Amino acid sequence: MAIGRTDSMQELITILESLYEETIIGSDVNIVKHLFYYLKADNREFEFIYEEEILIAAVEDIKTDTVVLTIPDLVEKGSRRARVRFEVMNINYQFEVAIQDIHHDQTTIRTPTELQSYQLRTNRRIPVDDLFMNFIILFRSLAGGSREVGKNLYAESRFPHLMKEIRKDRPDIKLVNLILTEAIQKVSKDYDLKFFNELEFLTETDSFLKDLLQETGKTIYIPDCNRIESYIQPTKDEFLFNFQSEFEKMKLEYGEEYTFNFFETMRKTESRDFFVSYVIAPIRLYDDVVGYLKAYSTAMDRFTIAHSQAIYIHELSEIISYAFTKGTIQYGSYETMQSTTRVVDISLDGLLFEIQDKRLFHYLKRHNIIKMFIPLRKDRTLILRGEIIRFLDRGDHFHLGVNYFSSAPDDMLYLEDFLFEKSMKILSE
Repeated sequence: MAIGRTDSMQELITILESLYEETIIGSDVNIVKHLFYYLKADNREFEFIYEEEILIAAVEDIKTDTVVLTIPDLVEKGSRRARVRFEVMNINYQFEVAIQDIHHDQTTIRTPTELQSYQLRTNRRIPVDDLFMNFIILFRSLAGGSREVGKNLYAESRFPHLMKEIRKDRPDIKLVNLILTEAIQKVSKDYDLKFFNELEFLTETDSFLKDLLQETGKTIYIPDCNRIESYIQPTKDEFLFNFQSEFEKMKLEYGEEYTFNFFETMRKTESRDFFVSYVIAPIRLYDDVVGYLKAYSTAMDRFTIAHSQAIYIHELSEIISYAFTKGTIQYGSYETMQSTTRVVDISLDGLLFEIQDKRLFHYLKRHNIIKMFIPLRKDRTLILRGEIIRFLDRGDHFHLGVNYFSSAPDDMLYLEDFLFEKSMKILSE
């Protein structure tokens, strides 16, 4: 049965109408569609309950009467009914949905025709202006999000000591660097770990490579520097690429002769430098490419870098990127000897905090499991773990909403006392 609308619901409708092209004309089905648009635009993961099993889903596409979801772990069991559960704008929603089709990771559901169940938060959040915290990201997966967890199993079995260190709250970056160096040298003793410098002079080829990595984030693998085909022939690899797509784009813009000569000059230059094969994997800080890891073999070596070794370097670059970013967040928020992240409001269920860094804001959309350290007073620091579920762009700053899922012993009792004191102070004013 459809439910009535509260002031909070009307506020949500107004916000959604301002964000998306479609207009809500008053029917529940359009409100429901806009909720799914909200989830898709924010790249939000949410719960999909099928046969009492809780899976993680994300919106892939929204059509006239259906919604396409990405659910990697769904195994069809005969039932064609499920429930979806998520939070939008401080309101918890739950819908029963009909499954129309299941195809690999894609599940198509019929768009619910009415608002079936929603509720506001049980515990009211108390606004604060004198509370600050530190936080670090907790490991869920290298790429972030529950949907990517399965992709890390191979990497974790291949690099157990490295992954064990990275999973720590405060990984030792020097130790990580030593383990990484040893791992890279298993592929080749010849390697470069380079970070871009805006003041550094670059050759035409180096400038091309820098632009390519920063624009696409692709890992480049050239198995044979003596053959132009290795540079420009089509490949079907999921993780490793050559310059084929760049060759096609340049051919349309500059013509085939100029483009072919450009890559042939690149090949000849690398051959003169005795390169036989190489792999170049991007290094990221947050989601920005800031450098690369290049492992290569030369004419003085008696081997070429095989496909499996190139994948190995690709995986190492992802681990390096995660480790560097986690270290940067740790240093910026945890090593300054003071709490610098402002808490906007707080309750027994969760809190809203504020950051200024746009790159961090977008990174946390995928790496959204965090550990928070909140000094309530000099002798008591709360240690809470939570999941970021709300992402609000305020223009010159950003607000993120967290739901707790665990805490240190007795921390919630201290928090309850703190909230009571704050609420009494607000009432007295």
